[in-house]
Amino acid sequence: MSGPGGGLSPADIAHQIAEDHGPPYPPQEQALGGIPSKLPDAPICAVFLFLFILAGAGHMFLLKYNARKGRKFIICGMLFGFCFTRIFANTCRIAWSFYPRNVRIGIAATVAVYAGIILLFLANLFFTQRIIRAQHPHFGWTKPFSIAFPALFVLIVATILSLIVGVIYSFFTLNETTQVAVHYIQVYGETLYAICAFLPIPMILASIIARRHPNIRNTRVDKFGSGSMRTKVIIVLVSATALSVGAAWRCATTYLPFTYTGQAAPWYLSKTCFYIFNFTIEWCVVAFWFIMRIDKRFYIPNGAKGPFSYGGGFTFAGEPGNEKIALGNRDSMRRLVGSQASGFNSRVSWGGSRHSMARDSRVSWGGISREDVSAGWAEDGIHQVPYAPYASPHETNSAETFDQFGGTAADVGISGTEAEMGWDPKSGRWALRPIASSMSLQRPASTYTPVPAKSPVREGFPDRAPDKV
Repeated sequence: MSGPGGGLSPADIAHQIAEDHGPPYPPQEQALGGIPSKLPDAPICAVFLFLFILAGAGHMFLLKYNARKGRKFIICGMLFGFCFTRIFANTCRIAWSFYPRNVRIGIAATVAVYAGIILLFLANLFFTQRIIRAQHPHFGWTKPFSIAFPALFVLIVATILSLIVGVIYSFFTLNETTQVAVHYIQVYGETLYAICAFLPIPMILASIIARRHPNIRNTRVDKFGSGSMRTKVIIVLVSATALSVGAAWRCATTYLPFTYTGQAAPWYLSKTCFYIFNFTIEWCVVAFWFIMRIDKRFYIPNGAKGPFSYGGGFTFAGEPGNEKIALGNRDSMRRLVGSQASGFNSRVSWGGSRHSMARDSRVSWGGISREDVSAGWAEDGIHQVPYAPYASPHETNSAETFDQFGGTAADVGISGTEAEMGWDPKSGRWALRPIASSMSLQRPASTYTPVPAKSPVREGFPDRAPDKV
């Protein structure tokens, strides 16, 4: 195609330059930041290289430190991985500035820039999910909400893979149709990135507004980590705003008309815009999260699952391997009362393992309380007397009830008794059962007398009369 003066058009000139170079072909269109040069790109990239090394070392330190304390916070590992992609990208740009005609180095730098930022979006979405589940424990653990996030993560991963493949392939073809298709993939990818970066803002605001509804206002917040919920919300909103600005800028440049190689770069594709809306914003977010100690503020117990499983550091019996970390060696090796004697028709799970003996189980047990528990004689399977939260609601005035079934955990010979908490999803209430490091299944003679004990666990649960034969 000829230009206005009868010469070649900018598109033809860019195509001719790429064809003369040979595969892999240099880009025919100018991208954000363009091809780096020794000045000013090399010194700027060296500064960012140093800053991301510091940030990566800081988050790796937090990951190792928490691991030694028995707390797993994998997001610190994600942030270390992100810092590594930025270290790699800046290293490639420095090398590219000294060898501007080496297209292979440019491909590596471009892919590293595309691939890294998604880790920050995912981390902020994880924070958003935890806040919503804490503010709305029941809705946050429903199937639609629980499925939506993994589906979004799969979509994001599929998009980044398509972007990487498309960008690499564009350097090895001069076919105009293919180049247009790759451009559409880039437009789609940057648009999805912008949506993912902005998504935490409306989600958090909607969660806060929903908390004001009369039916939800009095629902207890499932507090987790350290610090107030307000601080957690501010961290997510500030981070989402900063990430949205950078993502929106990159997205907008893909919708604007092409600027071909050889033409003067417009201001919105300048090197200044590249470093501000990419590396500067990203490093500020990573440093902000390190200073705010997200490993403490957004920590949840290992194996947390279900409403109100974040607060109090409860460790659920259905998640093996967590007890020792959360409770220490002595408590992690505790024996659950009757844990090996669960019946097939039991409606509670006396599990210390993932595979409970109770086929109809519907209660997930976990977490401990060091208060003595008033309980019937071996109520979790040794005798047919149900545990207090499931006791029959009818009243009885018989004083022989305690003599026949045992009044407290101590009355049945359980020493060192503690209480384990479980969440019942059908009733929407917590239930307790006794646990012990040691126990005796034989009733001590010294305690074979009625013990009319009272306990907070049995308050409001009338004692059940013996079944008539």
